[in-house]
Amino acid sequence: MLAQDLLFATLDPTMRAVRLGGERMVILSDTVGFIADLPTQLVAAFRATLEEVIEADVIVHVRDIAHPDTEAQRSDVLAVLAALDIGGPDSAPMIEVLNKADLLPEAQRAVLAAQVARRKDQVLASALTGDGVPDLIRRVDTLLAEHARLYDLTLAAADGERLAWLYRHGDVLRRDDDSEGHVRLSVRLSPENHARFARL
Repeated sequence: MLAQDLLFATLDPTMRAVRLGGERMVILSDTVGFIADLPTQLVAAFRATLEEVIEADVIVHVRDIAHPDTEAQRSDVLAVLAALDIGGPDSAPMIEVLNKADLLPEAQRAVLAAQVARRKDQVLASALTGDGVPDLIRRVDTLLAEHARLYDLTLAAADGERLAWLYRHGDVLRRDDDSEGHVRLSVRLSPENHARFARL
């Protein structure tokens, strides 16, 4: 892991395969953190790192809820996402993770927990202690299931690139290869990924 006292020593997002409830496997892409008033020369590089957000089926916005400027930071993030046309009614659903809850005074944490319990788009958590992480996993899994649709697709067996794309971005439930070089798939995809597949 790189650790240097430099502004954005790396702008590369980190990607990992994560298993949710049951058999669902997802790719978790951890983008760089957001910053207000980004220097002009870094704006293009910063925006390029957010391409994974544009392609996401679910956006998980992790906030430092114990930071005194947490609301201003939230506004900065939402402004950047809006500039990328993310956050509207046709965008992927978003979950806010109110992280570092372990740093809050107990009374404040209890009030916040009661507020979050009434919402589907927020999770109170602590990455340090693990509190709230199982709830986050359940909510992401539920959102993916709610937004996914089952599609029957036929491709040429030689079309390896698009076949690989479907395996990376969807849940392939059935595959039949025939003697004429066709592959018939039943794939669970989000409508957004189905539209992206149609453009490949």
